[in-house]
Amino acid sequence: MNYREKANQIIKNVGGKENIYSLEKCSTRLRFSIVDNSKVNEEELKNIEGVLGVIDNVQLQIVMGNDVIEYYDEIIKILDLNKNKINGDNTNQANQAKQSIGKKILGFIIAIFQPLVPAIAGAGVLKSVLILLSTLGIISAENGIYILLNSISDATFYFLPIMVAITTSNKMGTDRLVAVAAVGTLLLPNNIKMISEGFTLMGFEVTNVSYNAQVFPAILTVLFLGVLEKNIAKISPKSIRVFFVPMVSLAITIPLAYLILGPIGYVAGEYLTTGILFLYEKLGFIGIAILAGILPFMIATGMHKAMVPYAISTYGSLGYEMMYLPASLGHNIAESGACFAVALKSKDKKMKSVAASAGISALMGITEPALYGVTLLNKKVLYSVIIGGAITGGFVGLVGLKAFVIAGPGLANLTMFIDPNNKNNFIYGIIGFIIALLSSFIITLIFWKEEDVELRKEEI
Repeated sequence: MNYREKANQIIKNVGGKENIYSLEKCSTRLRFSIVDNSKVNEEELKNIEGVLGVIDNVQLQIVMGNDVIEYYDEIIKILDLNKNKINGDNTNQANQAKQSIGKKILGFIIAIFQPLVPAIAGAGVLKSVLILLSTLGIISAENGIYILLNSISDATFYFLPIMVAITTSNKMGTDRLVAVAAVGTLLLPNNIKMISEGFTLMGFEVTNVSYNAQVFPAILTVLFLGVLEKNIAKISPKSIRVFFVPMVSLAITIPLAYLILGPIGYVAGEYLTTGILFLYEKLGFIGIAILAGILPFMIATGMHKAMVPYAISTYGSLGYEMMYLPASLGHNIAESGACFAVALKSKDKKMKSVAASAGISALMGITEPALYGVTLLNKKVLYSVIIGGAITGGFVGLVGLKAFVIAGPGLANLTMFIDPNNKNNFIYGIIGFIIALLSSFIITLIFWKEEDVELRKEEI
């Protein structure tokens, strides 16, 4: 595969170098922030070999599947994104101003939370594997290596506010290290101890809140800091700006963070978690079944990213999540089962290859190759995934399956369902995995026919 040639084709059809404000990647997609959307040629992008799909929703998302890293690296080599950010800043802001409030909010959420997922997922899966090894007696929980590696997950979530400070400051275009200094103050052990014992600031009692593993207090603090920093920079003498702006910004922000911003952010996170749990209690397993069934459409439009803040916030509060990730187990593995059925039944060599490869990716929790390469191109396969996912969602909701890692569920990280206090939880996860795989496989095998491939890309 000539990645350089394809990268140049992608750049050309998104409007050229000057039309790219910034570029990010996730597990399967290139995520472009575009200066002028009218210059993007979506039809030509879809026709480029290797492109599985194109989504213009908040960001221009180009689905590349398992080769996304190679494409990303080649495009980064070609582009001078720092120069584009400087030259295209005003134009990009003007373009973003045309977006609806909903798209702006979703874009803001994605920009903050998407970069957090690899660190959270890696640390979480490592911890779950260690728990499994300990449960099987392969390694002792008292072993030095176990203790050290296990602490990686604890550190990741304890210092999650610091990571949020970095991603929020990136989105705001403010000084990252000043943002880290501000949010880091909320995590200082001496400050935590002082506030827990009762602390008065400017005549007001400071709310006793533990900010480790919290995301919303950090977001509000950095948002306020960023706005304040820009306004102080306008009135500061240039000769002292380098220290005067951060000094004054921090001196004003930190007291307000303890008195107002932090407590409000903490309560917002609590309300979000409580609200989702309320829906879970009212809808029960039916709610998870519905969520698992509609996930193909949410992922296709990128709307599933809006669930990440909830999952992270809930995990930070409860230490587990029992709605979005269990539903994702049903959807991900249903995609895999359906693809394997297509690979088995198809007589077309190319379809067999695509379906088999996509089925393996989905089995590991990466569903975009399956979604864009097979599922959305065929109605009966899509229906099979919806039904298989919904059946699995109903089961895992009924048994109360809990996820202890924030990652896309798949075969490689089934250990995310290990609960040291409830061995049945892991068994429920395995059963859910089997139900999703077999149900979608059998339904697709029965109802899908080679000539049923009737839904073209342009109809998606």
